[in-house]
Amino acid sequence: MRTIRLESDSAELKEIFAWAKRTAAASVVDDGATGPLDVSEAHPGPHRQAQYRASYRAGYAHRSGYYLRDFVHQAVGAQILGWQRHNAGMLNALLATATTEHGGWPVWALNFDGETPLAIDYRSPQQFVREVPAIFEMVELVHVLYRWTGDAALLEHRDFWRNTLGSFVSTHDIHRPNGVAEGSGMGIFEGAASYNEHPTAQFREAGDAFGAQYAATLHAAELERASGEPGAGAQLEQTAAELAAYFRTMWSRGNDDVIVNGWTVDGEPVTEWGRETTFFMPLKGLFDGDPRSGPLLADIDRLCSDPAGAPANIEALTYLPDLFLRHGDADTAWRWIRHIYGLRDEPHVVPHQGLNGSYPEVSFTLVSQIITGLLGVHPNAAGNSVTTRSLLPAGVERIEAFDIPFGEGTIDVGVSAGTLWLRNGTEHLLHWEVFAGNSSDFKDPHIGGSGALTLKLAPGERRSTTAI
Repeated sequence: MRTIRLESDSAELKEIFAWAKRTAAASVVDDGATGPLDVSEAHPGPHRQAQYRASYRAGYAHRSGYYLRDFVHQAVGAQILGWQRHNAGMLNALLATATTEHGGWPVWALNFDGETPLAIDYRSPQQFVREVPAIFEMVELVHVLYRWTGDAALLEHRDFWRNTLGSFVSTHDIHRPNGVAEGSGMGIFEGAASYNEHPTAQFREAGDAFGAQYAATLHAAELERASGEPGAGAQLEQTAAELAAYFRTMWSRGNDDVIVNGWTVDGEPVTEWGRETTFFMPLKGLFDGDPRSGPLLADIDRLCSDPAGAPANIEALTYLPDLFLRHGDADTAWRWIRHIYGLRDEPHVVPHQGLNGSYPEVSFTLVSQIITGLLGVHPNAAGNSVTTRSLLPAGVERIEAFDIPFGEGTIDVGVSAGTLWLRNGTEHLLHWEVFAGNSSDFKDPHIGGSGALTLKLAPGERRSTTAI
C-alpha cells in the first residue's frame, strides 16, 4: 500500500518529515498481537497477557496503553499516515467508557486491548484521572475525523457530543453558574480543570477547558448539520457565540485589562502565566478578533522560549506550532517545529520515557503540522471538498505531498513559487477552495468555509492556480 510522500526544496523539512513518519510507525500496535496489560513504573509485574487491538502509542513509551489527551492530538497525524482503522478503534474504545458509571467522562487511558483501563490512572469508577479539556477535545476530534474520512459511522457518536455539551456541562457548572464546565480543584483523580498538572492555583475554571469547550461547541454544531439537524446546529452555534462574548467581555478580563486564564475555587482570577491554561485560549479560537491576541501570542512565544517559563515536558511544546499556524505565523511555527525536532535526542523529563523523540506526540504532530499547517490541507471528505491555505516560512519555497488519505481515496497537493496545485485521486468530483485572503482573516475550515476561489476537479484531474 502506498503511503504519503513529501517533496520540498528544503532538505531540513524533508528530513524532519521523514524522521517523523519513520518514528511514528514504530508506535503502531498490530491487531491481534499478544502483550501485557497495566505495564508502568507503578506496576512492575507480573502482568496479565491479552490480545491487543489495532492502535498506536499515545503517551509514555514505558506503559502499555494510549492516553486520551495524547490521542486527540496525534489522531490527525495518524490519519495522514494511513491509520484510519486504528483511529476508529481507539476512538470507539475510549468513547465506550463515557458511561453513567463514569459520570460521562471517558477514562484517561486504556491498555492496548482497547478494553481495560490502565491501572496506574484508574482506581475505581469514581476515582480515575480526568481533566476537563479532554472530554471536549474528543467532541472536536469526532468532527475532525469525519472531515478527513467522510465516515458516516462517526455521526453515530451523537449521544456522546450531546451529553457532553448538555448534561455534562450542566453537572459541572455549579459553583460559578455561567455555562463554563468546572473542575474540582482537587487534583487529577477528582477531575482537574486544566491540562496543566502543576498549576499555579487551584483552578475551578481554566482557560484551556474553556477554549476546548468553545471549540467543541462549534464542531458539534457542524456534526449536527451533517446529521441532518440544522436547527440543533444553529442552536449550538449560538451557544458558542455567547460563550465567546462572555469570555471576551468578562471572564478573561482582570484589573487594567490583564488577561485572566482561570478562576480559582475561591472565585479569584488567575493572571499568572499558566502554560496550557494560557496558550489553549488562542489555540482554540477564543481570541479570534480580539485586539489582545497579538501581544498575547508574542508573550506565549517569549515565555515558552525562556527555560524558566517553558513547559518542562516536550509534549506540551508540541501545541505551539499548531497555535502559530492557526494564526498565520509560518515563521514562528517553523521555528518551533525545528526546535522540537532539535530536542529529539535529549532526555525526556520523565526518565522512564527515554529520549524526547520517543514520546509519540512529537512525531505524530510534526506530520500533521507540516501537512495541515505549512502545506495547509483541510479536507471535507463527506462534502467532496478540500480547502487549502498554504503557509511557507522564509527559506522554504516548495512543498509537495503525494497520496494524502482523503475519504476513500487520496489527493496530491503542492505549492511552489507562488503556484498551488491539487490532483484529485478520488472517484468523485472534487471542489477545491483556495484561501487567498489575509492570514488574520482565516477561520478554521472545519467550522466555516474560508475559500475565496473554488475550482472543480474531475477524478484524476490536476489543476493549478496562482491565487494564493
